[in-house]
Amino acid sequence: MLVTGCGGRTEKRSPAPPRPELFGPDPRYRPPAFGRAVERARSVRGLRCTRSRPARFLAHVEIFVDGRVVLMPAGIGIAPPHVRRGAFVVSGRCDYPLRTREPTGLVEVAPSPQLTLGDLFAVWGQPLSSRRVLSFRRPVMAFVGRGRVAGDPRRIELRPHLVVTVEVGRYVRPHFPYVFPPGLPTVRP
Repeated sequence: MLVTGCGGRTEKRSPAPPRPELFGPDPRYRPPAFGRAVERARSVRGLRCTRSRPARFLAHVEIFVDGRVVLMPAGIGIAPPHVRRGAFVVSGRCDYPLRTREPTGLVEVAPSPQLTLGDLFAVWGQPLSSRRVLSFRRPVMAFVGRGRVAGDPRRIELRPHLVVTVEVGRYVRPHFPYVFPPGLPTVRP
């Protein structure tokens, strides 16, 4: 690129370096918030959609495929129709014991029964195994904090302020510690 300024001087500038893409390039990186069972408020793996409002604790889940972020949508575990405030889902017909209200990976979890990452994906209506996450079929790595978890990622128990990273393809160093919103590890409805 040539730039001519006052005085007629010509200077060469190199183009800006390419910015890495943070989010994946196609719809597979932005899956919908729910499948048919949640759309119809049906039981999923024995988890029921109810209007009760138990206190919940927070966990954080991140998903990377080939080094790019997969967006965890707002509204996982909240049966439609959704009431939205911008990107946030404020309410719906009923809620499951696991839900997301914002598209940040912050998961609200009812403390009983003991819920797992597999339960979250089941309520989400998305596949998860040691060889598949969402529509991506390759070996899956899972981390709790910075520590890699061997075996089936569906078995990871969700606990207060747990940070889980699920990856396929290029390694992305887990973002630990995640800074949770201030206050107690439980949130009211």
